[in-house]
Amino acid sequence: MPHRYFRVVLTVTITAEFAAPRARIWQIDEPTGFTFTDGFADADFTPVESMPVSTNEFSFEDRDGSTVATYVSTYATAEGLQHVLDMGVVEGSSQAIGQIDDLIKG
Repeated sequence: MPHRYFRVVLTVTITAEFAAPRARIWQIDEPTGFTFTDGFADADFTPVESMPVSTNEFSFEDRDGSTVATYVSTYATAEGLQHVLDMGVVEGSSQAIGQIDDLIKG
C-alpha cells in the first residue's frame, strides 16, 4: 500500500478591493506583499502564551486601477483557528479593511 501524506492548512483568507492604486494605499515597493507572525500580548506587551499565534501573508495586486489585497493568516492548530474565529477575527478584520477607502479619500 503506498504511503500518502496530507498537509492540513488552517487558514483564514480575506480579500478586499480598494478604489485607490496599491502604491497610494500601502507605500510598498516590489515585491507586492509582506509576511509576519502575529500573536496576542497583555498591556505590557508581554506575549500571552495561551493565545494562538498566526503566520500572516499580505499581498497586493494592481487590477484595472484599483488594488486587490489578500490577507492569509495560518494557525498551527484547528483549535487556535477556531479560537480567533470565535473571537470575531473575520468580522473585526473586515470592518477595519472596509474603512481603508474612506480613510485615504482625504
